[in-house]
Parts: sequence; C-alpha cells; structure tokens
Amino acid sequence: MRRKNSSSRSFSPFNLSFLDIMSCGLGAVILIFLILKHGDIISPDQTKLLEKNIYDIESSIAKTSTDIDSKQGSIAILQSKILQQNETIDDALNILDAKKTLKNSLIEENKKIQQNSNKIENFLPDIISKSGDGERQYLTGLKIEGKRIVYLLDTSASMLDENVQKIFRLSFMSDQQKNSSHKWKRAKSILTWLVARLPQDSQFTILTFNEVVTFHSLETWADAGNPSDVSNALDSALQEIPQNGTNLEKALIAIKRMNPPPDGVYIITDGLPTIGEPLSKLSTALKTRDCLKPRGRITSQCRHVIFEKAKEKYLNGKIIKTSTILLPLQGDQRAASDYWNLALQSGGMTISPSRDWP
Repeated sequence: MRRKNSSSRSFSPFNLSFLDIMSCGLGAVILIFLILKHGDIISPDQTKLLEKNIYDIESSIAKTSTDIDSKQGSIAILQSKILQQNETIDDALNILDAKKTLKNSLIEENKKIQQNSNKIENFLPDIISKSGDGERQYLTGLKIEGKRIVYLLDTSASMLDENVQKIFRLSFMSDQQKNSSHKWKRAKSILTWLVARLPQDSQFTILTFNEVVTFHSLETWADAGNPSDVSNALDSALQEIPQNGTNLEKALIAIKRMNPPPDGVYIITDGLPTIGEPLSKLSTALKTRDCLKPRGRITSQCRHVIFEKAKEKYLNGKIIKTSTILLPLQGDQRAASDYWNLALQSGGMTISPSRDWP
C-alpha cells in the first residue's frame, strides 16, 4: 500500500515550473496594478468648465496683446512728438545763440560809435572858450540838449559860501570881495561850462534870480549859433552879485510864461528857496501861509513847503525837462531829495558835482 501511494505522488518537473511562472506573472500584474496611479474620472460638466476657463484665459491673453500693441503705438507717437519738441528746442537755442551773438555785436558796434562820437565831440570847438587846470570836459550823465534851453542861475546871498556864518559876514563886504568868493566863482564857472556846450542849432536864454528875476538876452530867445549873442548874455549874467533871498517860484513862473516854451531848463543853485509868491486870499493853506511870513530864521521844513508850492505850479500843464546842479550849503538837508524829485517828475536829473569841478 505504501509503495503504491508513493508511486502516485511522483514529482513532475514540467507541472511545477508552469505553475510557478503563472503565479509570478499574476503577482506582477497585480503589483503593477497597485503601483500605477489611475487617473480620476472627469465628468462632462467639469470638462465644459475647464474648456470655458481655457477660452476666457485665451481671450484675456488676446486682449492684453491688443492693449500692448495699442500702448506701443502710443509710445511710438509720443517718442515722435518728443523728437519734434527736441528739434524745436534745438532750433530755439540756435536762434537764441544767434540773437546773443547779434546783441554782443551791436553792443561792440555801439561802443565803437560812442568812442568815435566822443572823439569828434572832443575836437568840436566850444562856443565860449573855457580852460583851466581843474576843468572837467564832461559831467557824467548830463547832456545839454533841446531846441530851446534856459539856464537859471541862483544869485541869492547863500551862493557866497556854504557856511551860514561866512555867508552872513560876506553879505556885508564889498562887491569885489563877494565876486572873489570861491563858491560864487565856481557857480559862474559852471554856468560858463554849460553855455559853452550849447547845441549850435538851438536857442537859449540866461536867467538869474534871487528876490527878482532877470533876463540876460535882448530878446526872449537868443541864437546859440551867434557867438555875439552868447557872449553878451553870458557876460551880463556873470556881472551879477549874490544878495538877498531866494525866490525860486518867481523864476519858475517866468519860465512857464515864455513863448514859445523851453524844452530844457538847467538850474544852478545851492538849496531850497527862502521866499515864495503870496497865496491867494481864498487859499486855506495855513501852514504855507505861515512859512511865507516866517518870524525869525526860516526853518528847513518851511523851505521844503515853499519849494513844493513852487514845484506844483511849475509842473502844472506842459512838463519841461529840468536838471539841477546842486552846490553844497549847510543846514539844508532836504534840498537834494527835493530837487531829485523835481528831476524825476520832469525827466531831468540832479547832480552834486565834486568840489574840483569844473
């Protein structure tokens, strides 16, 4: 029995190898199936949603591309405009440089013309011979110009000296001593210098004033081209002797009444007036009335008031260009500013020359 069983269980190499191979293959398939990740199953709705998102993204990309193209076009236009503006700026700078060059050229040319004019003027003979060691040929900024010119010389007592005490003492001395005072000699020298530079084609007259006004030409207007008329008028004015007070208002009224009127007035004086024309009975200017009749020595404020009264009448109507050569005088602090205002309002100028001029 035992042998029979033993023979029925005999080993078959073929059967064992086939089963092993099949088992291994099946195990490998199962292992592969477990290892590999299977994709999720997507529903149709989800697919449509994904397709819509993809479409929206593509549309957004297309729109963005269009915007980029538009912006690039705008940038190109702006760059073109910038180039045009730069060209315009370059042209403007070139024009400005050309104008600067032209301006500098004109300035240089004007300087040459001025130098030549000064040279010619230096060689022109004066109407009146004027010489001396201390003479200045020209006074900066002051030109004698106009068709009808008035020279107004102050001949009041203050023209004897700049010191009030010396003025008082000299006023009691002889005419010869008065004529020899330095300040008066200087005033006459200034008048001579101004007259010597009269334009040849002009008319002129010389007035002197203190409490009265004196014309020093036979007619209202003398011919500047006639040496005899010029010499006679100047000699007559130089014979005056300083005395009495200063009534500038009367002198200015006389100038305003001249017919035809002057277009240039040159005043030689040393300060503000001390006398004025009486006020009308209807005037209510009590302060001015008090200054016109001072009690004792006239104050600086009253001299200013009298000057303003004279100037107001003088500037009423036709304005006459008026320049003043102001000599020094003690105690008259407002003179320079008042005469400067007169020059400013009339278009003239005021000069306080150095002590060695002319």
